[in-house]
Amino acid sequence: MNVENRHISEIDSLTLLRDALLPNLLKEDEEDILYWAGKELARSYRFDSLKDLMQQTETFFAGELIQTKSAKKTLHFDWTGPLITHRLTEQAAPTFSLEAGFLAEGLQQLSGNYTEATYSIYQKKHLVTFLLQSDAHVFLDD
Repeated sequence: MNVENRHISEIDSLTLLRDALLPNLLKEDEEDILYWAGKELARSYRFDSLKDLMQQTETFFAGELIQTKSAKKTLHFDWTGPLITHRLTEQAAPTFSLEAGFLAEGLQQLSGNYTEATYSIYQKKHLVTFLLQSDAHVFLDD
């Protein structure tokens, strides 16, 4: 098997799990369960910086994460890459709540403020955007 075929095979394997098996198992609770699973996964790691969180996200979820905007309480990211493109073109309604939960919990660890994340899908652009919002009035103790 050449490298390109192996790459497609790995993408197909990941999307088989994410877009076929999990939706069938989780049914209407898929978005919520995957979001909280992403948060739980991030709790298994410690992040030294936002850059570290971004790099870990890219490694674990096979994509490129680019920070596009930053404000006092919000961060915006673009999420792209071959796996994202594949999921967006091959699936009618792929979810990215696992990644959103992971990013929310990672930023929450870094800031100490309660953080939630949402995402938007732009299928024609092969792009997913994440919006992370922190509540500066809610501080979390470790």
